[in-house]
Amino acid sequence: MNSPEQPAEWLTEQQLADRLHVSIRHLANLRKAGLPYVQLGASVRYRLGEVEAYLAANRRLSSHVERGRRRAKIGGRK
Repeated sequence: MNSPEQPAEWLTEQQLADRLHVSIRHLANLRKAGLPYVQLGASVRYRLGEVEAYLAANRRLSSHVERGRRRAKIGGRK
């Protein structure tokens, strides 16, 4: 049996920018890089679940953390 879907939470640019602690301009740059959004006339809306999935899929660690992981991996093989 299928359960009813939860209604999607749609956020405005300002709401998402506040939630992520970034500027609206940064969100525009993320849209160009592939952040999913819907544009209704001049209004842009983001589905929270899609944004979270995009951020998880495009997560990168700092070079400092990556170096530490590589060293640990190399050290573990010896």
